[in-house]
Amino acid sequence: MAYPTFTCAYEKDHNPVLDAEAERWFQQARALEKVRGVKDWQTIVGLYEKAIAKDHWKAMHNLAGLYRTGWPGQPGVEQDTSKMLDLYERMVKLKVPLGYYDWAVVAEHGRGILKSDRMASSYMFQAAQLGNPLAQVRIGNYFAFQLPKDKQDEEMAERYFRCAGAQDSPEAIIETAAFYDISKENKPRALFYYQRAASMGSTTGFSYLSGVFSAQPKPVDDFGYQPNIKLHELYSDLWKKLRADRNLRFPNLMVDHPLPPHPKQGFDAEHPDRRPEL
Repeated sequence: MAYPTFTCAYEKDHNPVLDAEAERWFQQARALEKVRGVKDWQTIVGLYEKAIAKDHWKAMHNLAGLYRTGWPGQPGVEQDTSKMLDLYERMVKLKVPLGYYDWAVVAEHGRGILKSDRMASSYMFQAAQLGNPLAQVRIGNYFAFQLPKDKQDEEMAERYFRCAGAQDSPEAIIETAAFYDISKENKPRALFYYQRAASMGSTTGFSYLSGVFSAQPKPVDDFGYQPNIKLHELYSDLWKKLRADRNLRFPNLMVDHPLPPHPKQGFDAEHPDRRPEL
């Protein structure tokens, strides 16, 4: 995979505008999907299809996901690879960044089409160029970890991770945190991203935050921080609340509870006196 010059793009700047009525149908479908127990798949699919008729790309992605795996029910959603591919193709035609990423994953695994690493790489790069954060971290991981040791490019990897980490994808932010932890060994910046992911409702983020400051039992990896019972209890309590209600978000977490400096690396291994910025 050879990529041209790096460009940091944000997905929000490239996503097509969503029709207001289609968005209401989409949100109704999402609410029904979150209902515990038996789900009304017929109504859910119908709402997604109505939204899709107005080019609602989020509905395309979600419905394609249902067709990818199929879901049991009375009636359920029958697995249908052909319908999944049609929806992903439609997203690409609309130039939706997530559509390029979805198609890259399909080509990578050969789901319904001939497996092609070249096609997967091409679509993954196009997704990253359009700002998809999941594609950006995939490329970042490629430069940081998947090349032979003598050809790894940490500087290029960091550019992709920084770009992805500045967006609102908890999954991509978690990957960015892992990069700073493993590749850069920058513990305070890694924890900064775990906290940012936690603020967006990531249980993984809270797991790290709670563990880092725990005293009993001693965490597997404390990132070099000292135990802090107050912070441990804070993050454990928020983590518990999030597990009870996965819709919770904590937008003021990073402002109300700024992380303490690392005992050796300060606020950032490269800039000890300066708090990390996106």
